[in-house]
Amino acid sequence: MPYPFLSPEWIAAMRELRAEYAEHDREVEFDLAANVTVTEPPFGDGSILGHIDTSGPALTIEEGHLDNADFGIEVPWEVAKQLFVDRDPALVMPALMGGKVKLTGDSSKVLAFAALLAPQPGQSLPVPDDAEVDVDVVKSLVARIDEITET
Repeated sequence: MPYPFLSPEWIAAMRELRAEYAEHDREVEFDLAANVTVTEPPFGDGSILGHIDTSGPALTIEEGHLDNADFGIEVPWEVAKQLFVDRDPALVMPALMGGKVKLTGDSSKVLAFAALLAPQPGQSLPVPDDAEVDVDVVKSLVARIDEITET
């Protein structure tokens, strides 16, 4: 059953999916820790606090803020949905320039973060050249995420 993006049910379903695909984890080339605050969700009260961390054995996306994040991002729910669910990176720059996305911390790491999560069309994900990435597994994972996410 699909759930609204970032709802508690969606987060729980993503944890189950992450556990299911854990055997395919790959290290990311660089260490990065970002706190993410998603404002104005269409459910619940207040903002959604989370973080993204690549310092472990694989990229981790989880609830709560880290004490030692490299940078922070505050973004309205609708913009986050456009980037992660609709996968439209062309909307990121106008959102940044229009003040909808607020950044704090190390701006050089923000660019690395953007390349990690939303590579431009035709650009590969930033994995080492010698990494064995199973394209079928990635396609399967994306399809499963789409099944879990209400559009």
